[in-house]
Amino acid sequence: MNDQQYDQLLHIHTIGNQRDFPMLSHYYPYEPTPYDVLDVCFDKIALGKNDCFIDFGSGKGRVPFYVNHRFHIETLGIEMNEGYVQDSFQNKVHYSKEHHLETAPVNFLCSKAEQYKIQPDDNIFFFFNPFSIQIFRKVIHNILKSQQENSRKMNVILYYPSFEYIQFLRDETHFKIIKDVLVPNTSTYNRHERIMIFETMEELSHDKYMG
Repeated sequence: MNDQQYDQLLHIHTIGNQRDFPMLSHYYPYEPTPYDVLDVCFDKIALGKNDCFIDFGSGKGRVPFYVNHRFHIETLGIEMNEGYVQDSFQNKVHYSKEHHLETAPVNFLCSKAEQYKIQPDDNIFFFFNPFSIQIFRKVIHNILKSQQENSRKMNVILYYPSFEYIQFLRDETHFKIIKDVLVPNTSTYNRHERIMIFETMEELSHDKYMG
């Protein structure tokens, strides 16, 4: 299915021009993750009923709706643009007519990513290159601080990752690469056109990363 057909299947609207986005040096304009990329990504990682999925820079909600539909788990989109959050809640109205959300809700929060307090059940984190490495470091610090407080397995999923993201996770945290997948059917080689899945099952030690 193409993106338009997938939107129709989910009864949402995530295709279209971007809203006016402020020129901010550390936050990048929203671009929806293609559905075919999501298919490739989530063929590589199995999510269970107790997982809680967080999308940082969720835009109009495409990824949280997709994951909720595919795995029937709780999802949350974090988005700083109020207009996109409004669009996400409007999409939720239509999505909820076809999906029962009592046991596996879809929610959205208007917030900067680094200001979101990681909850004890949050354990799957998705990033499509939404902001600078400076912000990414802060978000990962929050994630690992939460792991110290409530030990659990965690996954970070990167689509179109920057070298700085990869280097930071690899060299300065307990996260280990478990999947590195080039996205197929691209006309020209692009080293960023890939999905990387990182995992940690260890408690964070203070000497490994202090933020």
